[in-house]
Amino acid sequence: MKKIALAVVLLTAISITYAQEGNNICVWNALNTYTEGGSADDLERAVKCTDEAITNDATMNKSKTWFYRGKFYRTVFQDTVLRKKYGNAPFEATKAFKKLYELADPKFKDWDEVYSNMLVLGTLTFNEGVDQYQKRNYAQAYQYFYAIKDIDAVITGKGKVATIDLGSALKNAAISAENAGDKKGALNVYKDWLTAAPNATVYQRYGQALKNSGDTVQAKAIIDEGLGKYPKDANLLVEKINFFLEAGKYTEALVFVNNLLEVEPKNDGALFIKGLAYDRLGKEDSVVYYYNKAIEVNPKSTNSYINLAAVYVNKAKDVATEMNKLGNSSADIKKYDDMKGQIKALYVIAKPYLDKAKELDPKDIQVTRTLTQINSFMESNK
Repeated sequence: MKKIALAVVLLTAISITYAQEGNNICVWNALNTYTEGGSADDLERAVKCTDEAITNDATMNKSKTWFYRGKFYRTVFQDTVLRKKYGNAPFEATKAFKKLYELADPKFKDWDEVYSNMLVLGTLTFNEGVDQYQKRNYAQAYQYFYAIKDIDAVITGKGKVATIDLGSALKNAAISAENAGDKKGALNVYKDWLTAAPNATVYQRYGQALKNSGDTVQAKAIIDEGLGKYPKDANLLVEKINFFLEAGKYTEALVFVNNLLEVEPKNDGALFIKGLAYDRLGKEDSVVYYYNKAIEVNPKSTNSYINLAAVYVNKAKDVATEMNKLGNSSADIKKYDDMKGQIKALYVIAKPYLDKAKELDPKDIQVTRTLTQINSFMESNK
């Protein structure tokens, strides 16, 4: 009797195990049926099976559970009918293959098939990211591009070569996150991008994102780290210059402006900033020289025209302030007339710059207002 009882127990245990394994068999059969000409309905019927397989204690840690699930959801993602219904398919497939990789089961031998599946998954996921971005669905685009990181990790982790460039995918993910207004997401991507494929661009964009998020201290640290590796990168130099300009440290800014001009001698922005820095330092001759150099390099440098005009308009304002303090004596009246002549001479120099600025940007209200004041003064003092 004891032997019979033991046999019954064994038979029961085998039956239970078979039932639990049935979920994986269900998924395997669905994949085969679909591959051999079945319909999306044949595939969809296995959704419940794969979901149960990853939650069942007997199968949740088996490599074939995650292998089948990865193949299943990769196939769902490729199906034109099901991919719309199961928008999470590429992410479920990616998570499944990642779990398979993490299990590190020495008995699992089908890595070549995993590799083939992941190459297809990577291409589909990246292309979907591009499609979502073009539709301005930036939050969704971010998810697709960012998923490439996990796909790449499995492929390269097994010594294979990925066909999607990880740096490009992460760059797209960061841009998508920023366009979606997801600052935290963008920062996470930049951090990963810096680790996976460091270059001057990611340092500059990461620093900029940190600055925009309010973390100025870390932003400066990232820019400095980038400049340590890429001292001649123009974009990193611009970021460094901006930090000094915003802090009112114009002498320090000039050091990096000069570095930038060594890299790009005809950078009109750098020439403009140099004029601006000298303006704040009270060196008028250098101010006029560098604003004119900026215009020479770029005749459409509107701000250079405006700031050049401001040099003379501000001088005229100072003269006008002193003129208004004069009394009614004959000496003061004579001085008054002389000062009006000084203002007129300054306006004669400033006006062409303002005319050009208005031509380049007719909507600039301040330029229009200043020109009106100058024209009115010139008309009444012919």
